[in-house]
Amino acid sequence: MTLAVVAAVVVTGMAQVFPLPRTADVAVPPPEATAEDVVRAYLTAVDAHDCATAQELTALPFATTTETMCHDAASLEITDLETVGTGAVNAGFDVDWRFFADDGSIPEGGYWWTYFLTRDADGWRITDAGNG
Repeated sequence: MTLAVVAAVVVTGMAQVFPLPRTADVAVPPPEATAEDVVRAYLTAVDAHDCATAQELTALPFATTTETMCHDAASLEITDLETVGTGAVNAGFDVDWRFFADDGSIPEGGYWWTYFLTRDADGWRITDAGNG
């Protein structure tokens, strides 16, 4: 019995260390895409565990957050997107976290988050986010 419990704890812990498999390849929007298109692609990439695309849509200041989201979100469903200003997009989504991965900053279930973006030669890139 004790060995079974230890094995279950080890397997659960190991599952949290390894990334979830990519379920789809998400295309990077073209440079002329809107900020809303970029946020949609970013959240779709996080849901698909296409971390390379999610990082490509992220500016350096937001790279660590993107890495965490891509690893820790078991699934993410976009419920609404709304441009609220130049380089600001409110995103409504429902996220389910992996076991022990929820850091409390974004609760499971429906939630709104505002993404802030800057534009460069490659198009809009996410630089920050917060409660919105």
